[in-house]
Amino acid sequence: MRTSIYLQKASNLFVENRLLKSVIVVMALAVAFNSALVYRAVRYQRVVLIPPQMTGTVEFVQGRPTDTYIRDMSKRIVSLAATYSPPTARAQFEELLAHYAPESYPEASRTWYSLAGRVEESQVSSVFYPEKILVSENAIEVFGKLTQFAGDTKLAETSRTYLIDYQVRDGRFFILAFKEKSETQPFPPEEENK
Repeated sequence: MRTSIYLQKASNLFVENRLLKSVIVVMALAVAFNSALVYRAVRYQRVVLIPPQMTGTVEFVQGRPTDTYIRDMSKRIVSLAATYSPPTARAQFEELLAHYAPESYPEASRTWYSLAGRVEESQVSSVFYPEKILVSENAIEVFGKLTQFAGDTKLAETSRTYLIDYQVRDGRFFILAFKEKSETQPFPPEEENK
């Protein structure tokens, strides 16, 4: 009679073993399905930011900002760079320099601080009214009207186009270069041969 008990226990162990194997297979499938859903969620995640003085939300989809964000940043940058008065120029240029990439900062700081000194010395004010903004992969072209004053006297009223070379790194907008566009320069700026 002891053999029947042994056979019954052995068959129970085999059944239990099959049951455990099927549970492991089901858990493996569940982990694979969960991993696929997590990958999809991470790939399509959106980070929504509202920086100060921006007109709307800022969205990054797959690490790339929307055109609205780029346009808002270009308006802000052009406003800091081209609309100033002697008392505000230095503070505005310092705020503008905070947007520069680390590798572009030394040259930009010399340029902007030099301009701030000339503005304070000559008491010239400037106002820029953006009219059209064109955005490409790594460049922004802003066209508008620039008016300059010395005291209450209007010095000039001209059309200007500014080019902003930019890069978005880890969700942060960096200026690589800010310059006035010459009439012969194409948009977007051609890459230099290395």
